[in-house]
Amino acid sequence: MRPVLFYVFGWPIHSYGFMLAVAFLIAIIGIGKEAKKYDICFENVIDLVTWVLIGAIIGARLAYVVTEYRYFMASPWWEIFAVNSGGLAFHGGLIGGFLAGFSYTSYKRISTWKLADIVTPYIALGYSIVRIGCLLNGCCYGKVSTVPWALRCAAQDGALRHPTQLYSMIGSFILFLILRRFRNHKQFDGFLFLLYVGLYSIMRFIVEIYRESPMVAPWLSLAQLVCIIMGILAFGLIGFIEWRLNTKSHIKSVDGI
Repeated sequence: MRPVLFYVFGWPIHSYGFMLAVAFLIAIIGIGKEAKKYDICFENVIDLVTWVLIGAIIGARLAYVVTEYRYFMASPWWEIFAVNSGGLAFHGGLIGGFLAGFSYTSYKRISTWKLADIVTPYIALGYSIVRIGCLLNGCCYGKVSTVPWALRCAAQDGALRHPTQLYSMIGSFILFLILRRFRNHKQFDGFLFLLYVGLYSIMRFIVEIYRESPMVAPWLSLAQLVCIIMGILAFGLIGFIEWRLNTKSHIKSVDGI
């Protein structure tokens, strides 16, 4: 594990924060290239990604603090704001980032859902990159394991554990490739975003089997419960919207006879 990558004039550069910055820069470049196809200027892309990043960090930190409230009740209050070394919950970040992005696109009168489809693949790619920071930081580790690829982490017992950071990194990169494959879809605006939420929920549910997480039942973690809810909502919305579109198309064809 290497929580601090290097020092700049004596100031520690944490691996988690560094990977978050790398993900941010890659997202700006990738989204900027895609946005040109829809005549969305690069300045708007920078503003959007900045808004989304701020909203995502706030949402992710709030969700993490809520789920780990026992730790923060016994810690100094300023620990709540110490995000440079980890401690973010992705589901909260996804909601916070979307609300921030929705606010920005509404203000600029840009198609929210069309832009969401442009941004979505880079959410998956950014998540994959940030998980490298989790691995180096030693957080988000898995359960004790004897598998050949088990790694030691920052847990006090020093035991070998499932490298769930790597599981998430690989899984999210696969999601990025899938989303890139469907980026020119002919469905509806927002399809790619909803597809990602659904697929991510499945991937995260599986990874949670091997992670140390707060439990709501002996067989179900809090994160898995959230995954079930969000997955049902995402795939349910895809099915409902496609049904509505098919119904309207059928009515128009009948009227045209």
